[in-house]
Amino acid sequence: MSASEKLKYFIYDLETLVNFFSFSGKFYGNDRMYTFEMSPRRDQRSELLTFLSYLENSKVQMVGFNNLGFDYPIIHHLLNNPYVFTYHSAYLLCQQIINSQNYGAAPFPQITIRDRKIPQIDLVKINHFDNKNKRTPLKSLQFSMRLPSVEDMPVKIGVDLTVDQMDKVLSYNHNDVIATEAFLSRCEHLIDMRKELLDNGILTGDVLNFSDVKIGSEYLIKRIGRAKCFSGNKPVQTHRQSVDFKDIILPKIWYRTEPFKEVLEWFNKQVVYHKAEEKPALEVNLAGIDFKFGLGGVHGSVEDKKYESNSKFVIKDVDVTGMYVAVAIANGFAPEHLGKDFSVAYKQLQLDRAQYKKGTTMNGTLKLAGNGAYGKSNDMYSCFFDPKYTYTVTANGQLQLLQLVEVFSMIPQLEIIQANTDGITVYMPRELDNLFQLWKSDWENQTGLKLEEVEYSKMWISDVNNYVATTVDGKIKSKGKYFFPREQRDYDGIWNKDFSSMCVQKVIEQTLINGWPPEVLIKIVTDPFDFMIRYKTPGGAKVFIGDREMLKTVRYYVSTKGEPMKKVATPKGEIGTYKRKNQLTDKFYNEVLTQIPKGSWDERIHTKNKTKYDQVVTSIESGRLVRECNIASKFDWKDVDFDYYVQEVKKLYIGETNV
Repeated sequence: MSASEKLKYFIYDLETLVNFFSFSGKFYGNDRMYTFEMSPRRDQRSELLTFLSYLENSKVQMVGFNNLGFDYPIIHHLLNNPYVFTYHSAYLLCQQIINSQNYGAAPFPQITIRDRKIPQIDLVKINHFDNKNKRTPLKSLQFSMRLPSVEDMPVKIGVDLTVDQMDKVLSYNHNDVIATEAFLSRCEHLIDMRKELLDNGILTGDVLNFSDVKIGSEYLIKRIGRAKCFSGNKPVQTHRQSVDFKDIILPKIWYRTEPFKEVLEWFNKQVVYHKAEEKPALEVNLAGIDFKFGLGGVHGSVEDKKYESNSKFVIKDVDVTGMYVAVAIANGFAPEHLGKDFSVAYKQLQLDRAQYKKGTTMNGTLKLAGNGAYGKSNDMYSCFFDPKYTYTVTANGQLQLLQLVEVFSMIPQLEIIQANTDGITVYMPRELDNLFQLWKSDWENQTGLKLEEVEYSKMWISDVNNYVATTVDGKIKSKGKYFFPREQRDYDGIWNKDFSSMCVQKVIEQTLINGWPPEVLIKIVTDPFDFMIRYKTPGGAKVFIGDREMLKTVRYYVSTKGEPMKKVATPKGEIGTYKRKNQLTDKFYNEVLTQIPKGSWDERIHTKNKTKYDQVVTSIESGRLVRECNIASKFDWKDVDFDYYVQEVKKLYIGETNV
């Protein structure tokens, strides 16, 4: 991105407290920080309005972190009500927005793209952090991006600030802007992709704030036709009281041996009811490993084993790329209300994608469209919603994969290493590769799916979700507790993960692959951030290192000369009083309290063992000492407890070769 293009982005953040309001921001790539304050000591409302007018007239795009959900509505209020806007009115609006996020509260109205006076790009929206399963606060990103400073709000919310506290909040405000700019630099390629889709007319609307899932679903909606997907503004859907699996299993699925036949029988007996809390699951031993079947997929694996290809045996991995998309296309599965229109458009996605190189915007968009439609089929707010379609795809997908497991297991001396939702890894005699290829080809012909094959030279597997493997051409594949990002784009889609003490993953990889001792390797890791650990304090608790209370987000390292770290949890009731029984209504509990002497025990409302509420103190890194390094320069190589990190490496070690 050129310098002139960067100046079209203005990164900003607000702080809104009882007697203090601040707006801070900077142009992308420019060092100057613009700050405007409204408080008892300073009123820069007119200067801020003038600056916002400049941004509006300059066609600048304002970039923030949750700015569509919080910051911009307040700015919008200022622009529309400039003469009555005060730090107090800003605080009241802030509380209204926060309270609207509580369970059962009416949502705060979103300001549509048409009504925004200044264009907005929200990094939370782009990265889908507004999804409850991917929520990622800016403080966690400060840790993951390895920024010099990880900061939480330095003052108590809901009270008047002193002048000194106001200065601290301004500094915090600036740091959030710097962190948002750093995250923008990691998201440029995502924004560029969205701009290309918008500029070329491939998608319309608030595209710059679409998540990947939204891009995919909107693209497919356009291909099918919006009129077929919506009735007015309401999505067309298929609702069901239940899904009977015997009606959705493909007739062509069958098995040769009794244990596998029993799995099919189990599936055919399942009936899933709408909103049922418990979903059916099956655990069974097949082909020498324990399999777990659920509604979303299948997993089975050996545990804690090492495999190595040699002159007689080879490790092979096969998988179906985009398994559930491929299953739907191969069998013509579709949400009932969209029927053939969906099937035709869905199949065309696959054909179109083949015309574009990997890494291009269109290739990525078509991939998102395929995955997004399947994901949205179980979303009750989506036009793709049809639970029967969801389960038809997942059930048949895993049962077809199980057919491949069965025939592979019939090859003499072949061992199934793992099988998951979209692939299988095996350890087999090289001389029987012709049988392997025969069964693979036969399965492809029967299912209409295509398998991609990779040969591994070595594999260390803890379980189906955690392993390291090296391919014959030297590439390394790692998963779960062995994974670490090797380049910047490896973070895409997984920023919500915890990237603490990555020296452990880096060292165990080299220990396994090259046999080098971790005690030596750990001391040649040169990046201090690889030793840093994040702790996110749960609500209602406090964290201490020694006697010092920490911020909610603590960055620390294990040290030989530090202090103990502990969490002090606030009890649910008043300290020293008897614990309340579970499943009591507040009304009954309070009525009984009025009938008994204060502080006494009563079997109707208190636990039988007469335990009392007390603070719960939990050690963190028990038996070790730590040093806080929210400011990264506090890290000191002289007192790093290398033994701690070596022991963490050894927990991941997988031993002798299975030959």
